[in-house]
Amino acid sequence: MKSSVEAQQAKEIVFDYTSFLSVLCHYRPTLWDAFKVMLPALEFSWGRTYGSYSSKTERLQSQALKVLSTNTSDVNNLIRLLRLARMEQISELNVCLPYALDETQLALIQEKASCEIQEIGSHGEQLHIRLNPL
Repeated sequence: MKSSVEAQQAKEIVFDYTSFLSVLCHYRPTLWDAFKVMLPALEFSWGRTYGSYSSKTERLQSQALKVLSTNTSDVNNLIRLLRLARMEQISELNVCLPYALDETQLALIQEKASCEIQEIGSHGEQLHIRLNPL
């Protein structure tokens, strides 16, 4: 029988970037969100205590809403997303994109986020990303 930690680690993390962009366009940050961006250490320590009962996927989604931007390139957003995933101790995730990235973009993400990327499917719109240990 698996422990709850093993069961959570076995659960595959999927991040639908296409749907996320839609949500992000309608997201209205609060004054508290702006304050937390100014003091990331406070957010990190308070968020860990407060969010300890939510799943890794939920915490990743929540943090991504605060950090990713529609005014930033998809490559930079994905690099930020992978850094957030690392903070949440996520070592592998699948990312669904609205379109395929070219080889130069994938190489930049791999370099900046210290990860391995494998395209899933024939069109390259789904990526399996494994974060390398630091």
